[in-house]
Amino acid sequence: MSKNYRKALEHLDLFLADTEGQTTEEIAKELKDQGVDVEEFLSRAKSAVRKGYQEQVRAAAAIERQTTILRARGRFGDLATKTKEELLSLITAIQTGVFGATLSKAAVARFRNRNETSLSEKDLRSWLEDLDASEPESKE
Repeated sequence: MSKNYRKALEHLDLFLADTEGQTTEEIAKELKDQGVDVEEFLSRAKSAVRKGYQEQVRAAAAIERQTTILRARGRFGDLATKTKEELLSLITAIQTGVFGATLSKAAVARFRNRNETSLSEKDLRSWLEDLDASEPESKE
């Protein structure tokens, strides 16, 4: 940008208000003629948009994680405090229908080929969170 940033900004504001019928090349030339570093301007604009988008994605992911945790705590209790034996017992309860037939079928299908002795507590918690997130709460 030119040294006179305020003047360049005023020109940019006036210019952007009326670009109908102009090509991108014409717009860029006119801005350059008025002292605007078009490449720098576009680079900063893209950076601001990218940062805003990334922040929105992070916020949406955090909300989804929190929703999954709260839903799991509501249906299965606080999984973070359960021992491996309690988690395995919970899986058995789910498979036998304590939480409804729909969840039971899904649990049987998802856990069918797993070796429970080789799974860690973290794996079991993750599996239960995934199961809960993939199945709506049963009204049975």
